[in-house]
Amino acid sequence: MSEILQIQTDRIEPDITVLAFAGKIVLGPDSLGIETLVADLVRKNEKKVIFDLSRVYYIDSSGLGVIANCFSKLQHAGGELHMAGAGDKVRALFRITRLDAMMPFYPTVIEASRDFTVGRKPGGADRG
Repeated sequence: MSEILQIQTDRIEPDITVLAFAGKIVLGPDSLGIETLVADLVRKNEKKVIFDLSRVYYIDSSGLGVIANCFSKLQHAGGELHMAGAGDKVRALFRITRLDAMMPFYPTVIEASRDFTVGRKPGGADRG
């Protein structure tokens, strides 16, 4: 029995896009849809993106690859991708693959939204 990945797009602050996922991020058209969404955001010059993983209960290697590709695509465009709300099982996958060393993780979307450096003027607010 295959469950469809649900993706909800929200906007917070004037320039942060939140993609909230529910279900499994696994090999298939749903996961490829994530890359399409991010490519569309890059084309629209959206540079601050948060993946809300709080309702994701499983990610396979293909799903991790999709997320890594999205992270890279945003970085190359001068943007940032933050991960928020990953549960213990999901977070463990990022730890095992060491992807957590390159991607910033936050407990909540609100905390992730406070830590973007894109567009921040030199001498502005510092992290933490």
